[in-house]
Order: sequence, then structure tokens, then C-alpha cells
Amino acid sequence: MSDWEDDEEYDDKPQVSNVKSFPKRSYGDNRRSDDSRRRDRDSCINRNSGRGSTYGRSFQSKESLYVRPESIGRIVGRAGSTIQRLQLDFNVRIDADKSRGKVTVLGDDKGKINDALNRIRQIVDEGHDGNNQSQRPHGSGYNRSDRNNQAYRSYGRDDDNPFDYHYPKTSYDRNENYSANQDIIIDYNALNKKAELARAERWSKSPPLTKDFYVEHTEVANMDKDDVDQIRLQNNNTTVSRVFEQKNDEPDNIPNPIWKFEQCFGQYPDLLAEVAKQQFKKPSPIQAQAWPILLKGEDLIGIAQTGTGKTLAFLLPALVHIEYQSIPRSERGGPNVLILAPTRELALQIEKETNKYSFRGIKAVCMYGGGNRRDQIQHVEQGVEVIICTPGRLNDLIQAKVIDVTTVTYLVLDEADRMLDMGFEPQIRKILLDIRPDRQTIMTSATWPPGVRRLAQSYMSNPIQVCVGSLDLAATHSVRQVVEVVEEGEKYDMIKSFVKSMRSDDKIIVFCGKKVRADDLSSDLTLAGYLCQAIHGSRDQADREQAIADITSGEVKILIATNVASRGLDIDDVTHVINYDFPRNIEEYVHRIGRTGRAGRTGTSISYVTRSDWGLAAELIKILEEAGQDVPDNLRDMADRFNKMKGRRSDENMRGRRGGGGGNRSYGHRNY
Repeated sequence: MSDWEDDEEYDDKPQVSNVKSFPKRSYGDNRRSDDSRRRDRDSCINRNSGRGSTYGRSFQSKESLYVRPESIGRIVGRAGSTIQRLQLDFNVRIDADKSRGKVTVLGDDKGKINDALNRIRQIVDEGHDGNNQSQRPHGSGYNRSDRNNQAYRSYGRDDDNPFDYHYPKTSYDRNENYSANQDIIIDYNALNKKAELARAERWSKSPPLTKDFYVEHTEVANMDKDDVDQIRLQNNNTTVSRVFEQKNDEPDNIPNPIWKFEQCFGQYPDLLAEVAKQQFKKPSPIQAQAWPILLKGEDLIGIAQTGTGKTLAFLLPALVHIEYQSIPRSERGGPNVLILAPTRELALQIEKETNKYSFRGIKAVCMYGGGNRRDQIQHVEQGVEVIICTPGRLNDLIQAKVIDVTTVTYLVLDEADRMLDMGFEPQIRKILLDIRPDRQTIMTSATWPPGVRRLAQSYMSNPIQVCVGSLDLAATHSVRQVVEVVEEGEKYDMIKSFVKSMRSDDKIIVFCGKKVRADDLSSDLTLAGYLCQAIHGSRDQADREQAIADITSGEVKILIATNVASRGLDIDDVTHVINYDFPRNIEEYVHRIGRTGRAGRTGTSISYVTRSDWGLAAELIKILEEAGQDVPDNLRDMADRFNKMKGRRSDENMRGRRGGGGGNRSYGHRNY
């Protein structure tokens, strides 16, 4: 998988032995005998306070300071570091009692004792200012000398009763002009406006950007609404709309779809010649609608099943975008196109697809964790127009000042849903902050979860959504889906029997849930005499690339993989996908079986479902029924049992809440 890319606070709980814990006593019992006070005093003085040079000595003077108990941890410091440093700096001994919020400083020099007390007050102030949510307003007339009556009380004698002191309810820094109880209203509108102005000033000196290169073909322009609807219906019922609400008086201005390559790229004959070399008969449904939108300079969200040509849909407009900017490439200072992918395999697949189209000397580099970092940096320094990378490696190289993303004007987030699933959202948001806001942004995804929608709303400019098929999760109809309900111990014999019966032109990918399982299965099949390769996140990048090369060339017919191969692995002649371990969510199931039945071919998926997978049975049934596949009776029984179990759980939880929660506690020990 892609490589992944803390400040410590003071602990409120003292970590050293010099914090005395007095036994609890009633706050109403304010009368103590002299003997009791003397015992407490002697105990306090004779405690170990950091075991410095002052330990075990008697002192001529001492002063006590009362602070809030929660400030004791800051005075002590982590592992006693702060209090020990204070003792050494001022040649004093410091005793801290959290139960009473009392700090006692003992020494022979009153000046140093006072200096130590002042330093302790400063430490408490710093801690309070850092934790207080309300910021002290400028010009509030704050006077440090006032705090003795507010947050501290100094005592020259130890037998003053600390319980006579009541901690203030307001800030340490309260005075006649300011109170911590006073609500401070934060004007977020003003702050946002200020941030917008700063952002505008930052990007005001950016070079001019051209995004609209589209000249609509006469045949396309002359279509009426019925013709447009008919073409979209024929293209797997493609739906096109603005994602976010438009004002009533604003037209959609969505370009009509095309059905010939010449209708989009007739003005670019050399690019059209490169497309002709691939011997495509006509644009795919996603390409037919995405190309006019992207060439017009609009932001796009492309939602389509795997293997439908999404990569080429954003790649060809990117090449036009690079070549036809008003500023020469040599003067732009960096790459124009940035393509982010969730996994190394997908990034490499996009690079492979990019290199198929030689257009005006445009160069691309693929950067990912696990690859040779020095070589990747060298390629960037030599000059590239397209960077294809994983978020972790990109952040690494941005921080190292190898890549400057401020020159990026065309941004692609490929398989955005997968990147969010893998936890890359913070890294993506960090990257987007450094890319000019008037860029053109494209998101591709097989699904439309809330996380992708939220990201699109934050960082895209009135995007157009192109959805091929339904937004509801569905598997490709070119794959025959077979589901077998089995016991865990039966899986190996079944996969071994299947491999034994493979034909010479068969090629299979076997998906496992864990890396260890993939390694074990690969070893077992190899020892049984079947040549296979394994790929997962813990293998070296060279081994992963070799495994893909071997299965692509046909040198091996069996690839054992984890979910790193569920997206971006474009091998046209895979005949079977076997889910040895059923995936943890139904979306991953759809992506896995999409590794076969690609590029107009058909394929077969076989899934081994065990009792531990019963929570996904109902969703799997929906996928099978939508695609017109047979649903085994024992799979329906499994779904029914799971639904009944959920009903029992709901009833027990309800009874538990009514009876004080007992149902919830006892449920975990039951077996269903």
C-alpha cells in the first residue's frame, strides 16, 4: 500500500515521589491540634524532593504558595524534571502537595526563595494561559501584582490553615476590566473574510491560467434534448448534473455527450493519432460525457464501475491542458498535472496508461513509497509535467522541498473513496492548501460516500457529476458471480481442486483477507506443484512489481493478493476472481470482482462465504439480485438468521435500558 506519513503536554498527574498525598479529611473539620499540625509539617519537610543536594538538610527559611491543584503537575513536570531543575537553579528544596494545592519552598537565602516562587508563578501562568479557551484581550490593564489576591496566597508560616482559602471562580488574571466568566464572542465571519483576503493576496501573483479548450463539433451542437437523453440512456443510463444546488436563474451549461473521438480531439491530430493506435472503436460511456466537460474547464466528479475507462477520461484532457497554456512549459517552474492514487499499484497503472500516449514530449513520473526515492527525485529535477503519486510520498517530498505544488493547475483524485477509507483525508487536505484555488479538479470514484461528497464540497468549484449507471452500489454485469457457503476448513481443498482443474487459458486472482494468509496459501500451492505469485503490502516493491509482471505476461497463472490488488490492477485476460476470504465490506467485494470481465470480456467470480461473514449476507444478496445472479438458499438462510439475531439484540438492549443496562452487559457472553 501507499506509505503512511506529538507534542507532549504537561501531565496533570505528578510522576515523582516528591508530591505528597495527605489523607482525606472532612472539610468541616477545620480545627487541628498543634501536634497534628507539627506532624504534618515535619512529614512535609522531611520528604524526598527530587533527591538533589538539598535533601536531608535543615533550612533557615521557607515560604508557601497555594495554587490550584491542577497546576501541580506543571510545577512538577514530566518525571519530576521541572521541579528538579528549579531546585538546582535556585539551590532550594521544593515540596508540592496536590491534595491541598500547596507548594513549599525551603532554603537558606530568602532572595532565592522569592526568585523560585516567582518562577513557579510564571510556570503556573503559562500553563493557565495555554489551557484557557478565552484569550486575554489586549489593553485589559492586567497587572501581575494583583494575582496574589486572586490565584495565589503566600504564607510565611506553615500552620496557616489552607482551607481558609477559597479558590477564585474566575481567571487568574481577573481584574476590574476583565472577567473569565465574561463570554467572548468570536466573529467567525470576520476571521473567514480575513483568511479569504490573505488567500487572495497569496495567489494574486499566479501566472494566468487557461482551462477552456473545447470547440463543440457541429454534430454535437445541433442535437436536441431528446437526442442527448437517448445517447446517455444508451451509454449505460448515464446521468449528468451539477452536484450542489444551483440558483434558479443560473443555467446548468452542461455540454452534450460525444460519440466519436474526432468530435472532441479533431483539433489535435497528433493526439488523435495516438488514440487511434490503441484501436478503440468508440469512447466508453464515461469518456463520452467527461471529455467535453473537462475540455471546457469544468470540475468533474466521475462515478463509474471499475474497468470503464475512467483513467483515459481524465488523462487526454490533461495532456491538452498542459500543452496549450499561454506560458511556455520551460517557464512554469514545475508540473502542471498532479494525479493522486491510493495505492502503488494504481499509481503504476496510471503511469503505464500515460506512457501509451506520446504527445508533444510531455513527461510523467510515478512516485510512491517503497520505490527508489533518489531516482524519483532525480526524475522530478530533470523536469516533468505530470506527477502521479500516493499521498504519503507526495507529502514527504513537499516537506523536503523537492516538489512545488503551487504550479499545479490540473488536479486528479483517482479512487477518492478508497483514499478516504485508507485514512488519507488529512494528507489530501494539507496538499490542497498549497495548490492554487482556481485549478481544475477531478475526482473519480466507484461509489459516492458522504466523505467524498464532503471533500468535493470543500475543494471543488461547482462540479458536474457524471454517473454511469446507478449511484447505488452494483457489480459489473459482465461477471458471473458464484457464491459458496462453506466451512473455514474446507477452503483450501476447494481452491486446490479448482486450481487442479484450470484450463490452459485460465488466469486467476485469489484474494485473501490478511498478508499472512496470502503468504501461507502461496507457499502451500507452490509446494503442491502449482506456480503462483503473491502480492501484499509487506512485500518489497520490486517483488510486487515482478508479481504483476508475471501474471500480466502469463508466466504465472495464479496471483494470490490482498486488497492492494483490488483497485488499479488492469489485467485484461483475468478469467476468474476467487474471494478466498470474503472482504470486510461489500464495496470491496464489488472492486475485487471488477478485476475480471474487463475491456469487453466476461469473467467469473467465486466467493467462499463462512458463518463469520453472515453480517454481509443481506448486502451480498442485493448485489447478486441486481446483476440477475443466482442466490443460494443457504445464503438467504444466513441473512435471515443474522436479521433475527439483530432483532433479539435490539429487544435485549431495550430491556436492559429499562432495567438499568443489565441486558447490555450480559449480551456479550451469548452465542448466536
